[in-house]
Amino acid sequence: MKYEIRQEFDEACDRVIDAMMHPEVAPFLTGKMKSLEEMELLERTEDDSKIVRQVRYRIRPVIEKIGPKKIPPEAFEWVERSTFDKRARVMTYRNVPTKAKIAKMFENHGEIRILESGTRCVRVMSGELKIHFPLL
Repeated sequence: MKYEIRQEFDEACDRVIDAMMHPEVAPFLTGKMKSLEEMELLERTEDDSKIVRQVRYRIRPVIEKIGPKKIPPEAFEWVERSTFDKRARVMTYRNVPTKAKIAKMFENHGEIRILESGTRCVRVMSGELKIHFPLL
């Protein structure tokens, strides 16, 4: 499944990027987002051209089962491995489930583009989610 999510902000793009990539974004979002159980910054390196990070997420389960199969809670935990190109204002990411069995069934990758639109900032997340799950 391919997806695209577009968000607009009444802020300058630099402010949106600073908030999105801030080292303390994890505790801030965990306290504000009801669907986010845990978010932990595992690694973050920054130089003049890029920010590389790994962030562990665990969200509240959104579905309980597919057909007769129960979905285990660990299916909703993954590590984002991402690189943000400061000049291009593009973050490429790959979300890797933390459990090996789940990682064999799910693939998710994509990019987030930060675009100026007049005085507003637009964040466009696009990517692909593949589920390798036998129904029978």
